[in-house]
Order: sequence, then C-alpha cells, then structure tokens
Amino acid sequence: MTDPAPQGSTNLHRRLAGRRFLARAAILFEAVWPALWPPLAVVGLFLCVALLNLPPLLPASLQVALLVLVALATAGLLFNGLRKVRLPDDHAADRRLETRSGMLHRPLSVLTDKPATGDAVGLALWQAHAARAITQIGRMHVGLPQPGLARRDPRALRYGLLLSVLACLGIANTDAPTRLYAAVTPSLPVTPGAPATELQAWITPPAYTRIAPIFLKPEGGSVSVPAGSHLTVNVSGGGSEPTLSLNDRTGSFTALDHSSFQADWDLTRGGHLTVRRDGGTLADWTVTVVADQPPTAAWSDNPGSPPSSQRTRLPWQAADDYGVTSLQAELRLRDRPDAPPLVVTIPMPGGSPKTAHGLSQQDLTAHPWAGLPVIGRLVAHDAAGQAGTSADATFTIAERPFHNPVAQVLIAARKSLSLHPDDRGDALEALDGLMQRPGLFAGDIGAFLNLSAIYYGLVFDHADNAIAEAQDMLWQLALHMEEGQTEQTAQSLEEARQAARDAMDKAQQQPNDATRQELAKKLEELRQAIDRHMQALLQEAQRNNAIMPFDPKALRLSDRDMQRMAQQAEQAAKEGRMADAQQQMAQLERMLDQLRNAHVQKNDGKQAKSKRQRGKNQQSVVQDLIAREGGLLDHAQQRDDPNPSAADPNAERTADARVQQALRRALGELMQQFTDLSGEASPGLGEADQAMRDAVTKLNQGQDQAAGDSQQQAIAALQKGNKEMGQAMARMGQQPGQEGEDGQGDGSEDTLGMMMQDGQGADGQGSGALPGSPDQADPNGRDPLGRYNQGSASDNDDNAVPEHREQQRTQAIQDELRRRGADQERPRQELDYIGRLLKQF
Repeated sequence: MTDPAPQGSTNLHRRLAGRRFLARAAILFEAVWPALWPPLAVVGLFLCVALLNLPPLLPASLQVALLVLVALATAGLLFNGLRKVRLPDDHAADRRLETRSGMLHRPLSVLTDKPATGDAVGLALWQAHAARAITQIGRMHVGLPQPGLARRDPRALRYGLLLSVLACLGIANTDAPTRLYAAVTPSLPVTPGAPATELQAWITPPAYTRIAPIFLKPEGGSVSVPAGSHLTVNVSGGGSEPTLSLNDRTGSFTALDHSSFQADWDLTRGGHLTVRRDGGTLADWTVTVVADQPPTAAWSDNPGSPPSSQRTRLPWQAADDYGVTSLQAELRLRDRPDAPPLVVTIPMPGGSPKTAHGLSQQDLTAHPWAGLPVIGRLVAHDAAGQAGTSADATFTIAERPFHNPVAQVLIAARKSLSLHPDDRGDALEALDGLMQRPGLFAGDIGAFLNLSAIYYGLVFDHADNAIAEAQDMLWQLALHMEEGQTEQTAQSLEEARQAARDAMDKAQQQPNDATRQELAKKLEELRQAIDRHMQALLQEAQRNNAIMPFDPKALRLSDRDMQRMAQQAEQAAKEGRMADAQQQMAQLERMLDQLRNAHVQKNDGKQAKSKRQRGKNQQSVVQDLIAREGGLLDHAQQRDDPNPSAADPNAERTADARVQQALRRALGELMQQFTDLSGEASPGLGEADQAMRDAVTKLNQGQDQAAGDSQQQAIAALQKGNKEMGQAMARMGQQPGQEGEDGQGDGSEDTLGMMMQDGQGADGQGSGALPGSPDQADPNGRDPLGRYNQGSASDNDDNAVPEHREQQRTQAIQDELRRRGADQERPRQELDYIGRLLKQF
C-alpha cells in the first residue's frame, strides 16, 4: 500500500527545510564559538601588545620567537577546540527544533516514520497523528544560539580583553596599521646577495687650472683634460679584481674591501682608457691630454724713462692658458752684461689672470745703475713652473737729477764703480779731487768725514761687498748734499705710500679682517711718515726763510689736511668701509703728489738760481782775466820802453809767458763751463783764446811789442765775450749782475786761482791773492774800487751811485792796497801793479 501524504506537502517541506538549516547553523555555532574563544583570546592579547608598539623594542630574535609562540598557541588552541566539532544532520536539527519549540513525543519523526500495522483502523489513526504533527510545524522556532561561554568564563574576561583591544586602538590611533605591520615583520639580518657591479671614474685637473673635476660616463665617450690631471676609477661589486689599461700601459686596482677596488693614475699622455674584469670590458674612454703651454710676455711699448720723470716705465703684456702667476723684469747692464741682473717684480692684477697688460712705473733712482743703459726683458711664470720671456729692449734707467756739484761728482763716481767695479781708479780720483777742496762742503764736517770714510774704504777694503757698500754711502751722501734731511724723509714717505698702495690692493682683492687690519697699520705708518716729512720741510723753510720767503701757516694747514685724510682712511679700513678708505686714499695721494710737485718746482727754482749764480761767477772770472791780461800788457810795454826798469827782462818775459799760458788754460776751461751752462759758445772768448796763444808765442820769441799787440787783442776779445755771456744769460731769462741773488757756485771762480798755482800773481810771483783775483772779485761785476770793470754786462749802469755798503768795501780795499804798497819787501812786479791800481783813484 502507498504511504499517505499530508495535504500541501510541498509547502510544508520547504518550511521545514528552512527551519532545519537554521537549527543546524545554531548547533554549529554553539559548538564552534567555544572552540574559537581561546585562540581569539591569544590573538587579542597580541593585538594589544602590537598596538602598544612593544614588539619592535625586542631584539629581532625575541620578536620572531614571540610571533612563533603566538602562532603556535593560536593554532594549537584552535585545533584543540575544532577537532571535536561535527557538522549537525537533519536528525539533530529536528531534535533542536522540537526541543526549542516545546514539542513532545518528537512529532517530526512522523514525517519519516511508517505505521507498524497496516489495518484500516491503524492506518486511519496514523494519518490522524501525522496530520496533527504537521499542524505543529508552523509553530516551530530555532531559538538563539547558546554557546555557554558564561559557564566557561564566569569572570567575563572576554569583555575585558575586548575593552583592552579597543583602548589600544585608541592609543595607536592612525599609527595602528604601521604598528601592526612592524609587529609582524621583525628586522632580521638579511644575508647579502651578490652585489651588482658599479663603476665610477673621474679626472681631477691640476688645482692651478681652476677646472672642476670631470666625471666620465660609464657608457664611455671622449674627453680632453689638461696635462698633469689625476685619474680615479672606483669599481664596487663582484669579487674579482679589475684591471686598468691606457694604450700599452696596464695597472692594477687597490682593494678597499672584499668587493670594492680603486685605481689612481697621473695622466701624462692620452689614448684609449679601458677597465676590464674577468675577460670582459666594464668601460672604455678616449682621453686626450692637452699640454700646458708656457706663458708669453712682451713689451707693449718702448720701456725707459720719459723726459722730466724719475720713474722708469715698464709697459708690459702677458698671457697664459691657465693664468700668469708672476711677472718680473730682468735688467742687465749693457756695458757689463756678466753682472748679476736687477730683477724688478711687476705685480699682477687680480691674482693670476689669463691675459693682462699694464704699465709699471718703478722708482729705481736709488739703484747704482740709475742713469746707465740696460738691456731688459720680461719673464712670466705660470703655476706649472714654466717661464716665458720677451724680446730684449735697450733703455736707460731713470735717474734723479742732482744740481749740487759735489753730489754730481759723487753720483758720477758711483756710476763708474757700477761700470768698472774692478777698476776703482776713476772713482778714487774723483773723490780725491773733492777731498782736496773741503770748501765745497760749506763747513759740513760730517759730510766731509763721510766722504773720507768712503774714499779710504775703497782704498783698503777689497771684500766682495765693499763696492755695494761704497755705492750706497755715495748715494746717501749725495742726497745729503742735495737736500739734507728733507730728502731722507721724502724717501721714507714714498716707501710708506707704496706700502699703503699695496695694502689697499690686497684688501680689495682679499677682503677679510686680516687684510683690513694690515691696511690700517700701513695707513698709520703713512700718517707718521707724512708728519716727519712735513716737519723736515718746515725746518728747511725756516732755515731758508732769509732767501726764500715761506708761509709756515700754509705748510701746517696742508699737514693737518693730510693727517686728517690719513686718519679717516685708517678708520674706514678698520670698520670695513673699503670704498670710503679708497676714496680718502685717492685724495691723500693727490695732495702728496701736489706736495712733491711743489718740492720739485722749488728744486727747479734752485737750479735756475744756481745757473744764474754760475753765470755771474763766470763773468767775474772774465773780468779778472781782463785785469790779469792788462798786467801782462803793462809788463810788455815796460820792457819795450827804451829805459826798462826790469833787472832781468828775459826772466820777466819767461815768467809772463808762463802766466799767459796759465791764463789761456783758465780761459779754455771757462769756455767749456759756459758752453755747458748756456748751451752756447762765445765767439769773443774764442778770439781771446787765439790772441792769448799768439801772445805766448811772441813772448817765447822775445817780441814784446808783438806780444803787447796780441794782449790788447785778447783784452778786447774778452770784453766782447763778456757782453756775449751777458746776452746769453738774458736769453736764459735772467740778466746777470742783478743783486739779491744767492746760490752755490760751480767752482768756476776758483779755476783761475787753481791754474795760477796757490796765489801766484799776474806777474808769476808774489804771495796771496791780489785785488781783482777771484777770491776778491765782487760777484756783481764791479772792480775793487767799486766801479764796473771793462766789458761788464752792467755797462749801462756805470753812472749809478755806489751804496753805503759798497763805499765801505771800496775804502777797505784801498786801505789794503796802500798797506801792501808800503811793504817794500814785496816783489817789484806786485808793487808796480798796486801802484797802477792806486793811480786810478
């Protein structure tokens, strides 16, 4: 028979299947959740620790151990809890549904059970029972799962763990993911693998080229570098040692560690540079080494000294591919080329320029070669030690002009020692000539003793440095004779100026505290030098005030201005205001140049005054020659008289011939001196020289009348020459014979006295200087009686009334003539000459 099926079985089965699924899920949860709680508790504890960032504080090994322990505990607990869990079937699901729904007698089993008997009554009863059971399916419910954790965790620790995790999350905040990652990723030491090969190569040019290091590309290429560059190749990675080769040259690397190697080479030539390892090429380059060319130097203009300048001009130009480090001029004495050269350093602008040109003006007036021709060349050097020279140029070193006659002789002797150091004869002869004339030193005993020391030093000292010491002493003595103390302070001032200029240039090129302090120091020294020089100028002005009116107030005012500028420049340099210091220095330089130019103009005035005085002295000598020639004419006329008064006419004629010859020699020297002074020759003096020569010839032949004619011609020619000298002096801008002029003579007025040999009179005899001799001649061209001599340049003033001073002088001369004339023991010729002079009153 067929089993009865309840009505609407399809809907009932669908509803029952849903209830069974939920029941199985509830049963499974109640079995799994208690099994998951222990491993989840372990995970929760680890989360708290991780969120607090505690695991990274542990050593890597302990952190790893902690992770392993947590993983093993979690896995163990999970395995232990889940191994007893079984998936529930429909029977277990039905029992749960029946239990949770409060159904008795297991009504869901009716759906699967069958009646035990098959009779009609039993079957009808079974069907009624099944219908009642089916009606209860709609009231079935699964109920909430009850895992029973409260029994296992009576203290509710699970909630404490949950709150702890939440609190740790709040602490970690946004760092929670980072902390969790750090907790599960310990920093374990990693065993390095085989490193990749890395190559670096660079070339360092020499420092003086100022070129940055050149890095070589690993893929190769071409590069040009200066000679002397340094190559560095570094290879890292790999274990085998690489090799380096340049053309046929091979070198090895130095091991820095087990996988790093380095090679260093100095490149002296170019070629194919290759780095190899294990038979393969790591990199290669083509290197060109550019040789360093020597510097070049040349004169940009003709060197030498311009007119009226005491500085030697050295125009220069120099160039080098990487910069000229130094430049100097080597000067060799033209007439003594084997002498050690004079090396003059020329400062380079801006350190070491590649190209530069300029003009160096050197003050070499103090050098023993000043005024002598030299052969000069420029020598330039670069940082590599190479030198380049210019073509030779011949020029004369500028010299200082000296107007004092003693200083001129000293400088000439100094030059002679420069040209002929092994032959001191000329210099000694010149110095001996000065020592024979101490009057030239005007009572300066110290200068005369210094001259004696120089002379005897040259005589007895034959050491190697004797010449140099003597030349230095000659220079100092010449300066003393020319200017005295003023020149020494001027030289010190010039040296202080140059030192201040150099310090200013250095402070501009290298601005720092050290150069500024050095500049301030040099400016202070300059201020002191200015003060010393101005004091010397003031003292000189006060000494010369009688002959050169001077305003000391103006000098003191100029001194205060320059002191103020020097102090302002010094203060600006100390405060770092280099522009202000440079401006004050420029103003100070201009004032110093004006002071020096004014001093030069004063020296030029002294030179002009000296020329005027020398011209007057030379005219006085001409006047004395006229007087002496007149004495010889008197002698000739007396001998030609039928009743001569001379005891021995032949002896007197011979003496007159000697005197006439001496007068002629004095005239010749006078003519040379006047030509040197004025640049003009006097025809009248030339005619007088010819007439004197004829007179000597006639006297030697005993022809007194012819000799007298020649002597008259000589007197006329001397008068003519005297006028010509006056005209020449007028053309020079000053008429001679003008009173109120002072100056140093050139010794021309002593020439005649020297030629006449120590006081020999016009007659060749007698002692002492006669009236009308150079020692007694009036510098204004008047004769001993206060009248103008014949042929004087002041002929137009012969009617002038003598001043009181001149009248007193005339009277004194007359008294002296009368005293000498009363001395009958004097030679007859002198007494006759005095008598002729007294007749003119």
